[in-house]
Amino acid sequence: MENQRRQAAATSGRVVLIGPTPQQFIESAADLLDRIPALCDAISRDRPELPSH
Repeated sequence: MENQRRQAAATSGRVVLIGPTPQQFIESAADLLDRIPALCDAISRDRPELPSH
């Protein structure tokens, strides 16, 4: 399937960006945002010399 899309893009002469669909992009961004608080907690635990808020 992916190869067919690439071949079609190559033969059409137009540049076709093959990447995540908008829905997949939004889901991955939301997943990343969900993980940010946990990442911040881990960083603050790893660096106790920083004053906590």
